[in-house]
Amino acid sequence: MNEYTYILDIRLYHPSVDPEQVSQTLGMTPKNKAKAGEPRFTPKGRRLEGVHSQSYWSCDPFDMRWCSSHERSVDDALVDILEVLEPHSDFLLELARDGRSTIWFSSHSNRNFTIEIPPDTLARLAALKISLVHDVYQGE
Repeated sequence: MNEYTYILDIRLYHPSVDPEQVSQTLGMTPKNKAKAGEPRFTPKGRRLEGVHSQSYWSCDPFDMRWCSSHERSVDDALVDILEVLEPHSDFLLELARDGRSTIWFSSHSNRNFTIEIPPDTLARLAALKISLVHDVYQGE
């Protein structure tokens, strides 16, 4: 198996949903959230111009942080996330009508690596209208 590190986040975007409703429905604590129409701030709390154009909610569902592929494969982690999200399919499909849901997958390695997501996992993501976004950090 190829060695790499990765992190997974659930990220939801919607024109008007209250991030607190997302937290309560999914039973998860977000690491970042913003409500449409609220003032914008930097991560350090400095006020920015304007307001959020849409609501945003993100969570590292199992507080996994950066994991090694030798400890746990990405496809196994995705299946675990799906098992948590699938009971909330009605809510996620409602969000998908006007917004979008993603699982953001960031990876890093100092050499080439391959990741294969099985068709059944992709089908389960698609059934919930969840996109898989892969963000690659270049090694040195």
